Amino acid sequence: MNSAARLRSYVSRVTGPARELAGGAGLFARAAYTSGLAGSLRPSALPGFVPAAARNRGGPHLAVVWHAHNQPEALAVCDVSRRLSYGELDAEANQLAHALAARDVRPGDGVALVLANAAEHIVAQQALARLGASAVQVGARLRGPEIAHIFDSAKPALAIADAAALGSVREAIAMAGDPPASRTIVTGLAPGEGPEIGTRYEDAVSRERGDAPPAIADARHSHLIIYTSGTTGKPKGAKRSLRQTGLTAFADLVRQVGIRRDDRHLVVCPLYHSGAVAFTSLLLSLGASLHVRDRFDPEAVLADVERHRLHSAFVVPTMLVRLLELPAHTRARYDTSSLRWIVSGAAPLAPETASRFQDAFGDILWNFYGSTETGLVTLAGPQDHRARPGTIGRPLHGNEIRLAREDGSEAPPGEVGELFVKNAMLIAGYHRNDAATRASMRDGYFSVGDLARQDDDGYVYLVSRVHDMVISGGVNIYPREIEDRLHEHPAIAEAAVVGRPDPEWGEVVEAYVAPRTGQSIDPADVEAFCRQGLAGYKCPRRIEVVDSLPRSATGKVVKSELVAKR
Repeated sequence: MNSAARLRSYVSRVTGPARELAGGAGLFARAAYTSGLAGSLRPSALPGFVPAAARNRGGPHLAVVWHAHNQPEALAVCDVSRRLSYGELDAEANQLAHALAARDVRPGDGVALVLANAAEHIVAQQALARLGASAVQVGARLRGPEIAHIFDSAKPALAIADAAALGSVREAIAMAGDPPASRTIVTGLAPGEGPEIGTRYEDAVSRERGDAPPAIADARHSHLIIYTSGTTGKPKGAKRSLRQTGLTAFADLVRQVGIRRDDRHLVVCPLYHSGAVAFTSLLLSLGASLHVRDRFDPEAVLADVERHRLHSAFVVPTMLVRLLELPAHTRARYDTSSLRWIVSGAAPLAPETASRFQDAFGDILWNFYGSTETGLVTLAGPQDHRARPGTIGRPLHGNEIRLAREDGSEAPPGEVGELFVKNAMLIAGYHRNDAATRASMRDGYFSVGDLARQDDDGYVYLVSRVHDMVISGGVNIYPREIEDRLHEHPAIAEAAVVGRPDPEWGEVVEAYVAPRTGQSIDPADVEAFCRQGLAGYKCPRRIEVVDSLPRSATGKVVKSELVAKR
């Protein structure tokens, strides 16, 4: 890079966040006031915060450093076995950062987090930011070959792994040759229990200082690398700078939803998922409390809400369906009146599911559209679900969207086009995958392959994914419309639509449906139900009843598995 290019890059890094802050100054002020953050700031915390912050050159993790001095005794994170105040979270993050530095992890290095939902996962994310290293998020339930693919792509210097995942990690290390087994830090071991490989987490952190992070810390080198769900192929690593936070969109979200610093927030989505990371980071930035649960059990979640008087949660639509599948008398046993907001994301939310959930729990449901690659893009509120069923809302502040026809021209209101997004949260590209990056970018806008339409009032509606669209007799058929109709059937809990090869039509519509609890499904009845609400060419030619749909850990239906079972 020549000197002129370096200067342009530096100016962009410096002025980009500054322009965002200046442009959203009023929005930030309103969000700080409505969340209660502004009224909680104590000047007496400054003498402790300033020298600690000086050792870390920027980054959202500094919010936790601030809260460690502003409210050190306040609960930050708890799981089934541990409770950490903000002061304790800050100290343990510093200890882990020193432990990683002692193992030669340097700014810019990647560290694979093969961790279940637990307090240590939150600590590890904080520690890596303080060290200036990158978190490579790996699903704790992935198998050895799947983890090996991520190791091969990301080349992490070290792994922090849950004891339950050690078998798969060891297999991945043997297949990928990276990271070295001797440098794995293992969580979830009983006192005195030695790991099969690597070092016990408690032993690694107990030897280190917790009053300050390593002097080499530099957040400019810190990234979050999240591998996409891989529903249409091998997972791709979306690499995001921790300075690239899209502050205005988050401030708009806080203001609209009513997110508060005193929220007690349920963390039940996997913490290696971008949505869960975004919401935990946001809540910690405000000084709220995180209640971390490793697995989703619908009745246990209701019990947690009642026991801890929880206020909020980020969920995927499948979780809403499973809550609704509980018998009404079971739901009625638990007091959920403390809930102020639930945000759904990561997968399409059926209008029927949104309506049923709000009938059962009140008008507290929000739905956002976004992705690992684009961050938060649109937001729909409780009243939108009532007035405009199926909408994903309107763009959050700081987002520009474009709906593109196949020829690249812009689709007018009401017409379907590929959804492209431009904002301050866009990833620079896929990690070590230039071809995939080029295929997704157009004039500074990014697409993850979703098809959508926008009405005259600016509300956006998803209709399909590019790879899911069915072309029958030359006509484009969008599975989302058919799936929404199927979800309205009183016996159907879940539905997925795919294209089936046909010698005459090219493709015909095929549907997979799973029954609600205590219900049975008659395919002939479902076909007649579809014909009452859909044009004949959109109605499924074949309907298969299954116990449940195959889903990724982030709640997306894996349609390739349905096709493979034919």
